[in-house]
Amino acid sequence: MFNDLIQESPLVGIEPIIASSSSGMSGRFQLTERPFMTLLTLRGDGAMFHAAVERVLGVALPTASGERAVAGERVAIWMGPDEWLIQSTQDMAADLERGFREALGSQHYAVVDVSSGYTVIDIEGANVRAVLASGCPLDLHPRAFVEGQCAQTHFFKAGITLCRNGDDRFQVIVRRSFAEYGCLMLLDAAQPYLV
Repeated sequence: MFNDLIQESPLVGIEPIIASSSSGMSGRFQLTERPFMTLLTLRGDGAMFHAAVERVLGVALPTASGERAVAGERVAIWMGPDEWLIQSTQDMAADLERGFREALGSQHYAVVDVSSGYTVIDIEGANVRAVLASGCPLDLHPRAFVEGQCAQTHFFKAGITLCRNGDDRFQVIVRRSFAEYGCLMLLDAAQPYLV
């Protein structure tokens, strides 16, 4: 009996398209998937909740729209007044979930591992804002969407969480079911910058 779990990127079917498109874009636009990242949805409220979560994460939860807090490989993204998306580049969903459950005890909260339901795409380059602006309604000017800021929005018909990671660097968190569509739309929007 074969019991090994095999993870497969939601973009596995279009890897050749990504590779051929990305090779000609270099510094103008680059797209890299970061599959299998730890993603947890965390919900709760109150001073005791915030204190317990901070002990587990090593950083206080952000408390305002658009904010995120970073502690090493862990990121907490504000999704609503009582909801956060916890992200880690390390495979630690089970450890984080267990840590939250132990720290929060009988408090009213929810923690759900949503890692397999999303993928993360890093995009960067001199034309990254123009590519995003083709299908995203946010004002992406550096004064309006500052470094470190995150927002729930859409790119064409795909709902996304968009985070600005640097001058010309963004991260797109997209549901697995929309990942291929979102990636193809990003590559299509980048085509004018290949010439």
